[in-house]
Amino acid sequence: MRSSGKSSVTQQSGRSLEARIYAIYSTLSPAEKRLADVLLQYQMDLPSYTAGELADKAHVSKATAARLIRTLGYKTYPDAKRQIRADQHWGSPRGGLADPDRAPLETVSIAQTVQMDLDNIRTTAESLSSTTLEEVSGAIVKARRLWIMGLRSGYGLAHQAAHYFTLMKNDVQVLPAGGASYSHEIASIAKGDVLLVIAFRRRPRLLPTIIKEARAAGAVTVLITDLSAAASAKAAEHVLRCRCQSPSPFNSFVAALTIINYLAWSVATAMGEESLKRYEKIDRLVKLLDDVSTPQTSIGR
Repeated sequence: MRSSGKSSVTQQSGRSLEARIYAIYSTLSPAEKRLADVLLQYQMDLPSYTAGELADKAHVSKATAARLIRTLGYKTYPDAKRQIRADQHWGSPRGGLADPDRAPLETVSIAQTVQMDLDNIRTTAESLSSTTLEEVSGAIVKARRLWIMGLRSGYGLAHQAAHYFTLMKNDVQVLPAGGASYSHEIASIAKGDVLLVIAFRRRPRLLPTIIKEARAAGAVTVLITDLSAAASAKAAEHVLRCRCQSPSPFNSFVAALTIINYLAWSVATAMGEESLKRYEKIDRLVKLLDDVSTPQTSIGR
C-alpha cells in the first residue's frame, strides 16, 4: 500500500527526482507511471514546462499530476522545479542513492545488498509487460542475425548475453567489435535482424541515432536500460526498464541480468530441438578443442 501523503514527503525529502521515482514506481497507477516517465525525460528542462503541459504530454489529468507531485514529496510543482534545478547529481550513480549528499561512510552489510538486489529484481519484474517480453523473445527466435550492443556499464552484460545466445543461435554479433567503426558495423544490420542494446545512465549521445538507423534498416530494436532513459527509449521499438538502485554509489545490474537470463531461457525453450542440437554440438567441440578443466570420469584417469 502506498504511504500517506505526509509520510511520503518525509521519506522522500532530500532525494533526487530520479531516486524518488525509483522508490515508488512499482506502486504507481498506469497513468502515474506515464507521467513519471515524462518527468524523467524532461527533468533537465522542467523550468520550461508547466504542470499542465507535462500532464498533456503524458495524457493524464492535472489532478493526477498534482497527486503524483505530492506523492513524490514535493509540496507544489514550482517547489519541485526549484529543488530539481538545484540537484547536481543527474546522470551520476549518486542520483539513485536514497541520500545522494551523504558520503558512503557506513558499513553496508551483505544482507542490505541482497535485499536491495531482490527489491530491484522484484520491482523490475512487476513493471515489465508480458506481451513485450513475448514479442522480444519471438523476434530473437526468428532473427536472421542477433546484434548485441553494450555501452559503458552495459559492456560486460552484452558479452554475458552473447555467451548465452551463441549456445542456441548461429549468428550472434557483439558491438562494438574491436578496432571496427560504428559506421561499418551498423551498415551491416539488415531487415530480419534484432539489435539488443544494453545501456544505462550516462548513455552516449549517439545512441538514439544508432537505434534509429537500425530500425530504418528493418531490424527489431530492443533496449535494456533504467528509468532515466529518454531519447534512446523513444527511439527503440521495445524498452525493458530495470531498477538499478543500490545502498552504495555503485549501480546494481542484477535486474538486467535477470532479464537476460529470462530471454535466453525463453528463446532456448521456443527454439526447442534446433537449440538443443547446437548446444550438443558446442558441448562436443568444447571437449575436443577447448583446454578446460572437467571432472574426472573415473579414479586414476
